[in-house]
Amino acid sequence: MPDKSKLEILKVPGLRAHMGDWVYYVTFLKLRDVAERVSFVRDIHTSRVLEDLIQREIDESKHSWSIKQYLLHQRQRFFNGLVIGVYGGTPSWTELNVDDTSNVSLDALPTYIRGALGILTFSGTEQLFAIDGQHRVAGIKKAVEARKQLGSEEICALFISHRNDRQGLQRTRRLFTTLNRYAKPVSKMEIIALDEDDVLAIITRRLVEGHPLFRERVSRQKGKAISKSDRRNVTSIVSLYDSLDIFFRTRPPRLWREFRKMRPGDSKIREYYQRAERLWAALIACFPELAEVANSRPDEELVGKYRNRSGGHLIFRPVGLEMIVWTVRIFLDQGKPLGKIVKAISRVPMDLAQAPWAGLLWDPVNHRMTVAGENQQVARRLMFYGLGGDLKVLKITRKQLREEWGGILNRRVRLPRWVSMS
Repeated sequence: MPDKSKLEILKVPGLRAHMGDWVYYVTFLKLRDVAERVSFVRDIHTSRVLEDLIQREIDESKHSWSIKQYLLHQRQRFFNGLVIGVYGGTPSWTELNVDDTSNVSLDALPTYIRGALGILTFSGTEQLFAIDGQHRVAGIKKAVEARKQLGSEEICALFISHRNDRQGLQRTRRLFTTLNRYAKPVSKMEIIALDEDDVLAIITRRLVEGHPLFRERVSRQKGKAISKSDRRNVTSIVSLYDSLDIFFRTRPPRLWREFRKMRPGDSKIREYYQRAERLWAALIACFPELAEVANSRPDEELVGKYRNRSGGHLIFRPVGLEMIVWTVRIFLDQGKPLGKIVKAISRVPMDLAQAPWAGLLWDPVNHRMTVAGENQQVARRLMFYGLGGDLKVLKITRKQLREEWGGILNRRVRLPRWVSMS
């Protein structure tokens, strides 16, 4: 909790407004004021157990650490405002007169503006707590502690009054859950379309816009799946993005997530794009089906030859594409050259209606993909093993893999060996 004895009077410009039965004030705060004055929503719970639970979620959250890193390293930093509850002390509102417009080029102002503009004054004895934006507050506190200069920057703050009695606590808790329940997370499609920091989104867009295989041949439909009746598109934009995620991911998960939040320099982006180009050049060189599509016009709809009601080619299904790229990544991590890996993969059976994929990834009775997590995991392991991979890398034995695959097919199976990468 902030030390109230050391807090000075704080005056901030604001707008007074209302919605429903809430009166609120829209202002901004210096980040140092957020760090010094704003505490957490645990204080709206009278139960110590619930206080401890909320505080532990904040303390253990990786999100606040991510926000700290964002503030420290992103020059174009910006995020949405905080909703702050106020109780105790005597915050006061002083209206400013905006009736006189004779010296500015404004028409007559609407009546509701009267009393809307003013100064909100905090004595320093109030208790301020974040109702929406707790992790942002935690991240701001950490960032300002690490770099004092950040304290002069500003963030939008929306203040609401709060009564510290049973009904007031109940009312504020309801607001807290409402704000969090109806907050809509950014979808993967929105990230791919708009994110200028995530290198995967940047490279995905460049491939879709400029690569001869993907230009006018990537589905923008929501989600990863692509219909077997889609005769034009090589894959979906989400699957392309996820494939790049698999291919580029060489850092531990947390560091990889943090890296994707900060836009790398132009030279690093070019490096990533060139690596993506080399991947697809190798795939096109080793898979005649891809080469045929890449050398055709989109309106010829040649993809329909390789993805249809009978199953078709593995690489034209999102599950298959990601499995192939996953296998590439595993062997690259073992020091194998890209060209040799892809050439070996091209010798794996690719017809979904045939072994080993029939019954595992393809349902021949209902003519549809089977994409359960267990099925995908077994399929990846089979491809890796069939190329000479050592199952110890995947922390599994040959017996376990046979049992997993045989359990899905409900019969005895024999593990395939198509080629050796050794």
